[in-house]
Amino acid sequence: MKEFLNCIILALFTPFVILAQQNINVSGVISDEYGMPLPGATVIELGTVNGVSTDFDGNYNIEVIEGATLEYSYVGYEAQTVLASATSPINISLIPANELEEVIVVAYGTQSKQSIVGSVAVISESDIQSQPATTITQAIQGSVPGINVVNTGGVPGTNPTIRIRGVGSINASAAPLIIVDGAPFNGNLNSIAQEQVASISVLKDASSTSLYGSRGANGVIIVTTKSGTRETPTRISINTVYGNSNMATRMHDLLGIDDYTQFFWEAFRNKEMYGNGLSPEAAGAAASSNLISALAYNPYGVDQPVDSQGNLNATPAWDTDWKGAILNKNAYKKQHGLSFSGGSENTTFYLGSNYIKEQGQVKSTYFERFATRINVDTEVNDYIKSGLNISYSTSKQNAPNQSGTSYSNSIQWIYTIPSYYPLFRRESDGTLFNDFGGLPEFDYGNNNSQIVNGVRPALSNENGLGAIINNEILKTRTYASINGFLKINLLSELNFKSNIFYERATLDDFRYTHNKFGPASSVQGRVSQDRNFFTTLNAIQTLNYSNTFGVHSINADAIFESYQLEQNLLEAQGTGYLPNVKVLNGSTVPESVGGAINEERILSAISRFSYNFDNTYFAEVSFRRDGSTKFSKDTRWGNFYSLGGSWILSNESFIDNVIWVDYLKLKFSYGELGNNRNIGFFPYLQVFDTGYNQLDNTGVISSEFVDPKLTWEKTALHNIGTEFTLFEGKLQGSIEYYSKESIDLIYDKPLAISTGNESIKTNIGAIKNSGIEFSFNSMVLKNEELTVDLGMNFSFDKNEISDLTQDEFINGTKKWKVGKSLYEFFIRESAGVDPEDGYQMWYKDILSADGEATGERITTKDYADATRYYLDKSSLPKMVGGFNANVSYKKFDLSALINFSFGSYIYDNVYSSLMNGFESPGRNGHPDLKKRWQNPGDQTDVPLFLNKQNDFNATSSRFLFNNNYIRVRGLNLGYAFDESWMEKYQINGLKIYLQGDNLFTFQSHKGIDPEQALSGLTNYRSHQMKTISLGVNLQL
Repeated sequence: MKEFLNCIILALFTPFVILAQQNINVSGVISDEYGMPLPGATVIELGTVNGVSTDFDGNYNIEVIEGATLEYSYVGYEAQTVLASATSPINISLIPANELEEVIVVAYGTQSKQSIVGSVAVISESDIQSQPATTITQAIQGSVPGINVVNTGGVPGTNPTIRIRGVGSINASAAPLIIVDGAPFNGNLNSIAQEQVASISVLKDASSTSLYGSRGANGVIIVTTKSGTRETPTRISINTVYGNSNMATRMHDLLGIDDYTQFFWEAFRNKEMYGNGLSPEAAGAAASSNLISALAYNPYGVDQPVDSQGNLNATPAWDTDWKGAILNKNAYKKQHGLSFSGGSENTTFYLGSNYIKEQGQVKSTYFERFATRINVDTEVNDYIKSGLNISYSTSKQNAPNQSGTSYSNSIQWIYTIPSYYPLFRRESDGTLFNDFGGLPEFDYGNNNSQIVNGVRPALSNENGLGAIINNEILKTRTYASINGFLKINLLSELNFKSNIFYERATLDDFRYTHNKFGPASSVQGRVSQDRNFFTTLNAIQTLNYSNTFGVHSINADAIFESYQLEQNLLEAQGTGYLPNVKVLNGSTVPESVGGAINEERILSAISRFSYNFDNTYFAEVSFRRDGSTKFSKDTRWGNFYSLGGSWILSNESFIDNVIWVDYLKLKFSYGELGNNRNIGFFPYLQVFDTGYNQLDNTGVISSEFVDPKLTWEKTALHNIGTEFTLFEGKLQGSIEYYSKESIDLIYDKPLAISTGNESIKTNIGAIKNSGIEFSFNSMVLKNEELTVDLGMNFSFDKNEISDLTQDEFINGTKKWKVGKSLYEFFIRESAGVDPEDGYQMWYKDILSADGEATGERITTKDYADATRYYLDKSSLPKMVGGFNANVSYKKFDLSALINFSFGSYIYDNVYSSLMNGFESPGRNGHPDLKKRWQNPGDQTDVPLFLNKQNDFNATSSRFLFNNNYIRVRGLNLGYAFDESWMEKYQINGLKIYLQGDNLFTFQSHKGIDPEQALSGLTNYRSHQMKTISLGVNLQL
């Protein structure tokens, strides 16, 4: 009977109990320890997948069951749990997690920040989000001390040159190894969308890079892409940007048509007067009568547009603006991104897609890329975890020639052909020529049927704009990768992890040269196409043991890695094309076909052991043995190792009374690494080329001498430094000194020509790099309304040749000699202009009877007789660095990224060509020519004009300039909208921002983009673009 009554009572009251557990709304604000709101913080109802994220002002609102437990969390902060209640808002102030326990991605795993004994610089997700950077390399440049990023040219989508702690090789690669999500990355860094990146770690010393052995000598950049967060509702992020671009820096100024015409007349007159001995009157008359025949074109329409006194007496029918015709005044940029992320109790996911298209400085130049990535991690059970990372990107880059001395180089064209020459073809009388369709035709300067306005004296059979419009240079890249892992916890202290990485990249280089106009017109057009397939398979097996015994902690890794790269190359070329046919099988005259399959394999056994005592004393040793197919069986195995240690002084009792020291760490490391990158696939094998036939007999020829004992380049690295946090966290920083010497460099050793070869590739020479790096960051101000965070880093670097197989030898504008830098200029020194005759002078050593320099110098006007000198001027900067600032005020935020370079020199061969003084007809000039010598006694640095062979603008210190610069790399101003009107639309956040890239550049030498090749030569490169963009970010 009692049981029956209980059932009745339970049945009657259960509905009321259920009703009592009704849903309630909980709201409030999540802020940091200073009361500043935390946008994107997570609020989770524990035991469920119910959760929300805070908006840009830290506000949240969540519907939960009354009595539920809420967990509040944010990256870098300690999570808090609170019992849900609707009686009043629940405002939460999160406390930062121990920064020293922050997990840093390092070689083959992660480590806590305090346990790292090497030199590792980290750009975190929050840093990337706050920086006004739009690419991965832009985020690195100016953010990490000791790293030099040079973006040469204005072609979007081009990989920059990256050097970490100097240049460690001559022939082999000096670029750092790129690791993406734990695997070597052989693609273009620009194929990775910056908004899909979670963190970037830059490994600089032996302790941090040694586990990469033969590939880590030049440093390592580890890119970790985004993933989801456990027990987090699905978050949707939409980002869209539209921008407009133009040149970030001005090009050199050029002469106008009238000045050019009169100046060339003067150069011709000077030739007749000083070279042929004519009187000034007769020389002037000769210049006037021969001006048109010398320049071959006549825009003025009269026989003698300049009289015998040098006065212009006619008006030109054309005045071509080659800059305006060839360059983009307003290039556009658009970028769209969409991502989904979240996670359940056991699984996290991230899916992101990004599209970008941007134009470059030269018309028809563009880069278009679509990139997508999905990351999924799941805990299968208590002891098995797995993950899968899939990425795909495809890009197109149309890039007309914008560097070098090819006729088709758009930038060289602007600097070579003056406005005196027309864009479109002209009749002999100067009237516009029209084709059969009544349309103008580009002037290629090769019309032999006309004496006037027919054949151009410079760069004939080409047209700067015609080369862009009529020809094509299209590069297509497709990249796909799959990266999976399985981790098994064998014991609580022991786990095994297996990583498999596969990537496949296709690079297609297509080039079409017009069948009617330009250099291939004589063969009715040309198509060449190269298609390269790269396949990489990388397998890593890791056994890790980690345990703590009281105050003793140990960690040990045993790793086996197998790496295989296959390169499959196809190439073909044909001529004889009909109009508008641009495919290889349209060729009527096949020219060539070729291909090759190359393969590289590396097997590696790796070990690492680390120990720490009481979180105060840390030690780490590592060893790696690599075997590479690039070397013979006798030399292919290399042993590489490192050791390092650190001491956290702030944990010692004698520091307790130093109240302004929060954290202080000393560290050191030493190691020896190898380098075998970019030396070919089988450089030790004697190979032969076929196709050298004698009548019916097929012939072969040895391509080069080889050294069968060729082996690894080796680099020894020392590092010592300190890390600190002072004044209650208001100032953080590090100071490090490094020294690295690369020996057994792989280089071409000269041979006697009687051997049939000029050189043999072998291990010779050594290079040393050293420097000191500084990094500082300060939270200057932080309160409820205003936050000011400033950071600065810089490094001083030195490069020196420490060993050569011969005393010295000339290499272009440099002379390599022990004790000197690879990049120190060795050229003739200008002695100015002789005020008596206007000729250029150079210095020359006075030699003793035995041919040695006495230390005294004289001047000479014979360039060949002048002496070349070390000028104590290098193309490598003495100091590089950056400055960053993040300021927020209420709903506004401002961030800036500035990088700078001081102490380098540039040889401006573009400027030197513009100062040629009209030695040859048909070539452009610079307005500085107005300062030329004209009469005896003139004091000037510009020689007289002379239309005959001379060396006035030959390579000398006259055109060597200091190349200091400060560049505002990025500037971002944003505004986060108030959340009050967004709730009903279920919008978590909305932000609008104005982004500026390369907004301002302050440079010591004008007319060029200061970011040039490390060689210090300008080489007619296009300029980087200044972009102003408007963007919107929507969080759902």
